[in-house]
Amino acid sequence: GSYKIFVDGVVQMSGGEFETIETTQIGNCSPTSAPTVGSNSSACASDESMVRVELLTDRYGSETTWELKNGDNVLLQDGPFADNTIQLYTKEICVSKSACLSMTIADTGRNGICCTNGKGSYKIFIDGVEQKSGGEFESSETTQIGDCDSNGCASDESMVRVQLLTDYRGSETTWELKSRDNILLQDGPFPNFIFQLYTKEI
Repeated sequence: GSYKIFVDGVVQMSGGEFETIETTQIGNCSPTSAPTVGSNSSACASDESMVRVELLTDRYGSETTWELKNGDNVLLQDGPFADNTIQLYTKEICVSKSACLSMTIADTGRNGICCTNGKGSYKIFIDGVEQKSGGEFESSETTQIGDCDSNGCASDESMVRVQLLTDYRGSETTWELKSRDNILLQDGPFPNFIFQLYTKEI
């Protein structure tokens, strides 16, 4: 097995030979100020947009969570949800028109929300216009929306990608990517007895 960490497509770190744990620092690790969190007012100011997230659960809603982030700040989140009921959940928030947001949906059952246990789905809207919809994924899916450049990031941001190729004992492996004390991405443990490549971006 092995792992790689990329920033804007350039490998920053790769490895796989360690004992119980390995920690790597990447990026600009000097102190920085926290980004501004948007307002959750139902009526947005002229320089703001309304972001709406709609989630239709499958039969195993307890496996599903999602969060909407602006940089390191969680603006909205929901889940886990009730099992054995297919229900539509909606949340809204006002954000700056210049914000580049990321929405991550996760399923602990590792089969997404469509279509093994019902036709669950999610949709993301900005000012009433659909930006993204989905439901077929494995353990998680991350989408960038808003004022982002071609790689899904704002002009003052970089895209970080983590790739992990498991060994036979995937259940022994977990990883997390942090900015100071905030967990930005995490994954694992993974299935045993299968070599599989897992990728996450933010």
